[in-house]
Amino acid sequence: MENNLSICITTFKQRREMIKDLVNKIRNFVPEYVDIILLINGNNQEEMPDDYRREMLQLSYSYKNIYPIFCPEFKSLSKLWNTGIIFSKTEYNLVLNDDVEFSNPNAYNQIIDHLQNSNDELFTIGHEFSHFVCGKTILHKLGYFDERLCAFGEEDGDMHYRYKRMFGSDIPIVSIGGIRNKYAYSLSSENLETHCQNKPRLNREIFFQMYEMDSPEGIKTRLHGPNRLVKIKPDIQQYPYEIFARNNVHNIAKFEKVIFDD
Repeated sequence: MENNLSICITTFKQRREMIKDLVNKIRNFVPEYVDIILLINGNNQEEMPDDYRREMLQLSYSYKNIYPIFCPEFKSLSKLWNTGIIFSKTEYNLVLNDDVEFSNPNAYNQIIDHLQNSNDELFTIGHEFSHFVCGKTILHKLGYFDERLCAFGEEDGDMHYRYKRMFGSDIPIVSIGGIRNKYAYSLSSENLETHCQNKPRLNREIFFQMYEMDSPEGIKTRLHGPNRLVKIKPDIQQYPYEIFARNNVHNIAKFEKVIFDD
């Protein structure tokens, strides 16, 4: 299990100092053989500055096993989370936002211990999706983070609903000290219409059109309080062939047998 957990971190240009600090702390506490997938987002309707691109390349070059993925234009948080988990080479992935404090030198080992001693394939560290662990297999079962939420915000609420609809219980919470959200929401942009905490209004509007929020037959999740949700816009399986590819990639080196996941 020790080599079966990658770290995926999302970031963008206003967080350049935060991401440097976070990567430095992780590399001080976590073995250097652990991969870091660095998902570097563009800003909406802005060109990515070349000096920022070079800075992120230099950051990646400064440590072992950091793999940067650049988005020349803005991509949704759902897209970034799906991409990081799909692109990693491990089953399990610790997914972090760049405004996370990582001050526990034993956090990585505590996560490994929990994976070894539980059946949890998806869990949050504390109550929030700023820091969570997700396996490739369960993410495929759940249909991935919904990329119709094409900005950021609400993707956690949608995943809470997906999980409880499938398993009948809320997403597990694991308590690990020294990993917390700094809540760095004070950033704004003229290319971003927001509704609260500088989160895009668009995702909130999409979410409210996806769900009936107060249905007697709905699902009540930990995140949505007394509201009972029913999804009224049907899901389509995203990345439908991802498991097929994973099952058959070994055949590239030496063909044995084609394996279908059904």
